[in-house]
Amino acid sequence: PPMLATMADPKEVTPGSDTTGTPSPRLTPEEINTFLAEQWRDASMAHQCVDAGDGWAVVRRAFSQDTVRPGGILSGPTQFAVADLALWCAAFTAIGLEPMAVTSELSMRFLRPATAGDLFARAELDKVGRTSLVGTIRLWTPDAPNKAVSVAQGTYARPRPT
Repeated sequence: PPMLATMADPKEVTPGSDTTGTPSPRLTPEEINTFLAEQWRDASMAHQCVDAGDGWAVVRRAFSQDTVRPGGILSGPTQFAVADLALWCAAFTAIGLEPMAVTSELSMRFLRPATAGDLFARAELDKVGRTSLVGTIRLWTPDAPNKAVSVAQGTYARPRPT
């Protein structure tokens, strides 16, 4: 995988390592899902990490009629929540299972209607720094996996060391 940080800035590190540059253990989707079930019980049934690697994660939101708005499309808040969760999971691949890594900013652009069904999101970390992580998220539905329904970019704040 490409190095996402430059050697010129010692505050930045590559995904899959802590702030000292020490590689973090690779997390499996199962480990992430167990953590999600412990930390976010309400969503663990509908949301699932289906794949993960150094600096990225893919999340699936199981279809629920409750997420469909008039016109038979998935709601914007549903897409936003899936993008946020995908970025949180991607953050875990760089800093470990840290419940206090929190969203500090997330913006989304809706590109086309998301047809009712499962929703997928792939988050990739663009920068892993000492105090924050920045990532880009692409969302799609199974009917057109190569055509994004929305894209997002966000920042997660890292907890201060104790």
